[in-house]
Amino acid sequence: DGEEVTEEDLAHEKERLAELRRRKAELREKIRSVKSKIADASDDVTTRKRAVDEIRAGSGRGPLDWSGLGREDGEGGGAKDGDGPDESNADGALDAVAEAVRSEARELSDRAAELRRSAEFYDGMRELMEELGGVKILSSRATGEDDDDGFVLNLMLLGQHILEIRLAKKPPPSSGDEKDGDGRRRDLHVEGARLTTGTTFTMPSPPASDGGGDGETTAQLAETMHSVSLTNQSLAKIMAQRPSVSITIPPLDDLVAWSRTLDDSSRGIRFVLVETLGRIRSLDARVAELNLLRVRYAAQVYDIDAGADGRPNEFGGAEQEVVCAVNEGITVALRLGADCPLMPGSVYISEMYGVGGWSDERLGVLREAVRERRCRGPVEVMEVLVGEIRRRSKEEGWTVPSTPMLPRGRG
Repeated sequence: DGEEVTEEDLAHEKERLAELRRRKAELREKIRSVKSKIADASDDVTTRKRAVDEIRAGSGRGPLDWSGLGREDGEGGGAKDGDGPDESNADGALDAVAEAVRSEARELSDRAAELRRSAEFYDGMRELMEELGGVKILSSRATGEDDDDGFVLNLMLLGQHILEIRLAKKPPPSSGDEKDGDGRRRDLHVEGARLTTGTTFTMPSPPASDGGGDGETTAQLAETMHSVSLTNQSLAKIMAQRPSVSITIPPLDDLVAWSRTLDDSSRGIRFVLVETLGRIRSLDARVAELNLLRVRYAAQVYDIDAGADGRPNEFGGAEQEVVCAVNEGITVALRLGADCPLMPGSVYISEMYGVGGWSDERLGVLREAVRERRCRGPVEVMEVLVGEIRRRSKEEGWTVPSTPMLPRGRG
């Protein structure tokens, strides 16, 4: 308007322009910094989303619904001051992702606890299978045109025994009726079972006598047993039996009969299987036990006399009698039950004789001491007997009777 612009005014305006340009540059730099942070946050959110979805996919679940977690004002909402997206939107997305991850962690922790419980259960089942041990299915074949008519199952036991189990339909309640009284189809039952491999365990031969040392002692103890039998009818009857040369697993007919009292064929098969394994293990351990007995003591092993039908040991395991003599002047007759030497109390003293001055009272004390121990096998019986004699001789002053007829070198 005619106002004169001085040089001073012009210089001032130039300074203001330069200041505005500096502020503009600073704002642009700030905008670039914010955009860079938003881009980094977006990449982080995407990475976390992908990780969560991969975890869910690994556990058999679908991905999360991520809609609405990106921005507070919608996917295309404007910034508060017109400078770009708000940083608080990215923070909200990160919080949502963090909560989702924590939720996934809790679910995985619960699932891990459930898996641990399942592992404990299956560990128990594995221990049970190891307890049964050594069972392998060799073959299974139908006995008729239809599997429902029955089949034959062949199992390998302990790597050397083959068990054949035959299953057939249960007899109908009435002639021609294929169903039970309640309308259900008849189940299978164990019709028969047998070991198709060898069922005989050979007894070890008595240790050879070399004419001196323990061999001479054993011979003298055997002569003592024979001398006692000449004056004792019960012992003479035992020693008149057939000496054992082998142990035979008896037929499994009794197990088959018992299995038919069970509810279904699977339980019947398990019963026959477990009991057959028990018999094999028992007799295998019996042979080892008698071998050790003959090595440590003067012992003779006899088979139990056959019954009226001529078939000994028809049910259960084999029963045997053993006659042992020790240097302390005592001869004992032991009865080995079917479960010897695996079960406590499966062997007991049937007869006991002392020579050289043993009183009936002291023999009764020794017999009771053995009975209370519930021994598993004859070796344990003899160890308890000799140990009790020596303990009472030391603590109670028992004098062990002596006679010139008895040897004094074996202990």
